[in-house]
Amino acid sequence: MAKRLTDGNTKATFVPAVTSLSAPTVAELTAVGIVALENTVTDDGLDISFDEGTVEGNVLASTQDFESPGRSKAQIELTYYRDSSAGSDRMWSVMTRGTAGFLVVRRGVTAATAYAAAQKVEVYEVTCGERRPMAPERESYEKVQLKLYASGTYSTESTVAA
Repeated sequence: MAKRLTDGNTKATFVPAVTSLSAPTVAELTAVGIVALENTVTDDGLDISFDEGTVEGNVLASTQDFESPGRSKAQIELTYYRDSSAGSDRMWSVMTRGTAGFLVVRRGVTAATAYAAAQKVEVYEVTCGERRPMAPERESYEKVQLKLYASGTYSTESTVAA
């Protein structure tokens, strides 16, 4: 079995507008106003997890418990480096508390490769939380954590449209 390497093969973008969660277009993913995240987010700083509720379906006549998946919730947190140039510090200047948009993540393709039709992506409708500067560390760069709130639906199996 050939395993997929993650190093250098994840692209993440903050996009102001997406018309279709299941089929974002190349134009939307490359439009003016997008924020490319892959060169700012730390190599372990793209943290997407899911919390899933449980629906119990127990009945009187059974001696077993039954359950089904309930509601799911995406939990997203980014850890990123500040840029010393104000003009290049796009995450800090654009992704401020209350800013709404879409987090688009592509895995398994070299990060430097441009978005193209037929590529598989994840699309999350989000609202940015408060930026949280992290404590200074020795021999390190300035880092910030940012929680992205799932403010709408999401799709973990979208296909980029032309």
